[in-house]
Amino acid sequence: MKLTFKNSINGLNELFKDDSDIPEGSVILVTGVEGGLKSGLVFNMISNHLADNEKHGLYATLEETEESHLRNMASLGIKKPGSLHIFDYRDVRHEWENEEPDIFKITEDMINFYKEKYENFNLFALDSLNALYSLSNINLRKQMYRFFTMLRAKNLTSFLIMETCPLERHLPVGSSDYIERPEYFLADGIIELGTVEDMENVKRYIQIRKMRSANHSMEKHQILVGKDGLYIVGSLY
Repeated sequence: MKLTFKNSINGLNELFKDDSDIPEGSVILVTGVEGGLKSGLVFNMISNHLADNEKHGLYATLEETEESHLRNMASLGIKKPGSLHIFDYRDVRHEWENEEPDIFKITEDMINFYKEKYENFNLFALDSLNALYSLSNINLRKQMYRFFTMLRAKNLTSFLIMETCPLERHLPVGSSDYIERPEYFLADGIIELGTVEDMENVKRYIQIRKMRSANHSMEKHQILVGKDGLYIVGSLY
């Protein structure tokens, strides 16, 4: 039996009800504060998923080199399968050193390259949207709509990582305060990772705030790091 998304990390299935899962072809926003294990969750999930399926995936990192990212993932006990490819934009940044790149176009061309090379390429991750925005000064709302539409048209299950501030984490999805953040409306799902402090320690949590076509829990569950990657335990409250 092949791994589904919800079974790719121990305990993640507890956040879904009935036979629900992350629908294939969805665009999922993975948000949260720094140190919340956003990159680790996405890399762990797609690594385990690809290792058990005859598919290919692409992890695009704008913030780190491939070597640095893989060292960080290894420190979390996460192993990269051969079918997961890493693109770190290093050569692109060097090539465009003296002019402003169309980073959205470069990303689409990169996806097209892997689509042509691997017939069963259907997983994509971007780390992060914040970095993508910092390299672009075009109309954000219009460009994000086009970007999300492109990902769906290519039948990719996509995970887009975005760091958020504490205020954003506690606003309801659809709030008018999100008017300049089109990714919240456009995403098929929103997975939030954060921290909760008490008198004794700090706990990391994972919460599914939105997932179209899926029946899921809205509770915060604790997420931990083990010797073989991440795992999720019971509800925080």
